[in-house]
Amino acid sequence: MSISTPGTRTGAVLAVLAAVATVLGVIVVSSPQPGQTVITFISGPWSNRFALGNVLARASLLALTGAGVVAAFRAGVFNLGGEGQTYLGAIVVTAVHTDSTLASLQPAWALTALALVLAVAAPAFMAGLSGWLRHVTGADELITSFLLAAAVMPVGDYLILGPLRDRTSNLIATPLVPESARLARLLPPSSFNTGAIWAILTVAALWFLLRWTLFGYEMRITGYNRSLARYAGIPVGKYTTLPMALSGALHGLAGSFLVLGIHYRSITGFTGGLGWNGIAVALIARNNPILIVPAAVFFALLDGGARAAVLHNQTTWELGSVVQGVVFLFVTARVLARYHVRKRPEGTV
Repeated sequence: MSISTPGTRTGAVLAVLAAVATVLGVIVVSSPQPGQTVITFISGPWSNRFALGNVLARASLLALTGAGVVAAFRAGVFNLGGEGQTYLGAIVVTAVHTDSTLASLQPAWALTALALVLAVAAPAFMAGLSGWLRHVTGADELITSFLLAAAVMPVGDYLILGPLRDRTSNLIATPLVPESARLARLLPPSSFNTGAIWAILTVAALWFLLRWTLFGYEMRITGYNRSLARYAGIPVGKYTTLPMALSGALHGLAGSFLVLGIHYRSITGFTGGLGWNGIAVALIARNNPILIVPAAVFFALLDGGARAAVLHNQTTWELGSVVQGVVFLFVTARVLARYHVRKRPEGTV
């Protein structure tokens, strides 16, 4: 139940511009060739078909994790386990596709459907458990979702290093999923694939759910004021558990597309901050589903520019982390400032 005003839109633009300016300042200070590095940072993601396709592929995954964060935020709950949920979805979809017992399942699309259902259901249960624990015991879902994710990550690493590892490869990775399960590429040789179409449709479905359904309306009411929701007879527990489960499901879908559309296998630590960066995407989008896709593209462009600068101009490897940190700093500062203004007592300056 947020109201979009010219002031909030201007604040969002200023926060983004401030983040970009700060990143450029860091490049100038840290690079031995600042001018060339700035040019590479700006033009790198657009320099060729391969670079642009990879940026768009990254953006499609960020759109899904950002949508997952928005799904929880709009209900007034917070999912900090997105990274682990994305990892879990990736490992589940890989395990199903590489299991020798299930390999004979026909037709081929049935195996992919089963893998996707399980890869979405497992993270949904994991995140929904945090929401349920908050409703039943009052446990903070920020802590429980983070701790559950922290527990899943090493378990996933163990599975990749042990039972699921491809013994014929020198990589610490699982076997490749079958070609029949892989998403078609749209800009070869880049990794941009048809998962982007599904990501856009998923974000559109989330917008429709929040904007035009009774479930979405009651969910937004709960997020706006839980006491008011209880007074109105809305089952607050339902809108604590289910939005968290929906958030986990969207993160799991991102992990599935990471495997089926880009790497074709699970590799230790290969989620690369998708879950955490989804929080930045949601904040840039102001928790508005309509803005998730452009916010994801913007963040992916920043990240792609940082990678290009690192690869071509000997910039510090930490530049990517600086990009993430700066975006978080300015966007969250804007959010906290708005919260402070809203909570300020009447008559104060």
